[in-house]
Amino acid sequence: MILDKQSFFLLGIKGTAMSNISVMLKQMGKSVTGVDINEEFITDKVLRDNEISYSTNFDDLSQINSCDVLVYSAAHKGEENPLALEAKRQGKLVVSQPELIGELVQRYKTSIAVAGCHGKTTTASLCAWALTKLEKNPGFLIGAPTFNGFGGGGMSYSDYFVIEADEYGVHPPVNKTPKLLFLHPTYTLCTNIDFDHPDVYSSLEDTKKTFLQFFSQAQHLILCASDPVLASLLPIKHPSVVTYGLESKHDYCAEDILFEPDRTHFTVRNKGTVLGTFTTQLFGEKNVLNALGVIALLFELGFGASEIQASILGFMGAKRRLELVWTDKNTYLFDDYGHHPAEIEATIEAVRSRFEGKKLHVLFQPHTYSRTAALKHEFATALSKADFAYIMPIFPSAREKKELFNVSSADVASEAKSGHVVAYEGAGGILSGLASNVKRGDIILTMGAGDIYKLKDDIIDVLNETQN
Repeated sequence: MILDKQSFFLLGIKGTAMSNISVMLKQMGKSVTGVDINEEFITDKVLRDNEISYSTNFDDLSQINSCDVLVYSAAHKGEENPLALEAKRQGKLVVSQPELIGELVQRYKTSIAVAGCHGKTTTASLCAWALTKLEKNPGFLIGAPTFNGFGGGGMSYSDYFVIEADEYGVHPPVNKTPKLLFLHPTYTLCTNIDFDHPDVYSSLEDTKKTFLQFFSQAQHLILCASDPVLASLLPIKHPSVVTYGLESKHDYCAEDILFEPDRTHFTVRNKGTVLGTFTTQLFGEKNVLNALGVIALLFELGFGASEIQASILGFMGAKRRLELVWTDKNTYLFDDYGHHPAEIEATIEAVRSRFEGKKLHVLFQPHTYSRTAALKHEFATALSKADFAYIMPIFPSAREKKELFNVSSADVASEAKSGHVVAYEGAGGILSGLASNVKRGDIILTMGAGDIYKLKDDIIDVLNETQN
């Protein structure tokens, strides 16, 4: 058993999941260290606050001498990294990140896997938050550094564990096995299915096959039937399936949705019976569905309506998930991790639902050449829904070779065929473009899975210099 070992070395320890795992291992009393590049990451504070030290020297093979287990992810050549090869040579246990997670989840009586190509971080975070407020003290592993004052990973000695189930591969292109297939949860809550990760999946049909296999590994399914792809799979051959959505035909239905500036209200019905009115501080139709999925799960776990109503209050979201990072004089700057066209559209819709009539500026950084090439038309369509869209150069993945792809951010802008969607060669150009268009009272949204969030201070400077 992996977790019977005492000393762990994490290859790529600054990755979001890896940093959260390192915290959880330390909470279990394990010795934890690792290695990563000498560059600021959003997870640096997590490691620093938990006093987890690491190296930035990938060439020092001796640093793994004292560890029992080396854990690798898809980063830094994964299992083929010289440190991993040296660990194998020394006869140490070398395991993938999802292997470790799969064993960790098995320690809990009731495991809840939140899956889906979009919205799973918010939904999983809300689930962990609600169970905490319900005094169930869940363990959890979320794909964000923090959420609502909690770290993204935490161990407990309760019956419940919430895991964000990642559909990405173990180590593409060497090992494309989807990471979520290492999980065998009690409950799977799925928000949607979409075509993403073209370096792992060949098509939407390929993606659907993986999710169907994953569904077969769960004891109970809670599925968003408002998602057209999930709906197309129904009915699913499974002994326990519950659906949720925006239509009365779904087992749990949200209706009478009311968006207010700082909260959203909606009524929930279960097969015609009104269960009550629920309120969330999240906004946008997609977040109504995310909250409804958690509500459905909690009802299925046996909690009552009044308990659930109270449990979802106070949740403001996860780090980099439509996160408000600055506001002044009715001008707002949000940051979001969204890196797929569907996520961009959903986030824009959410902002529009809260700030009706305001101008919206989206600063977007595409992530990976393969995704940009496969979905450039969809990106253009989504970005065109903003009043102004400014596109950064593509943030590359170390797993891809640029020369194999003939694509750039300019191709996305060309697909948009709009003067309001413009590609720039760097941060300086984007900031100049923003300065020429933005006005007091506008909404600014940075989006992308790369490092665009680092422009925060520069954007604030631009906004502070905006007088009109």
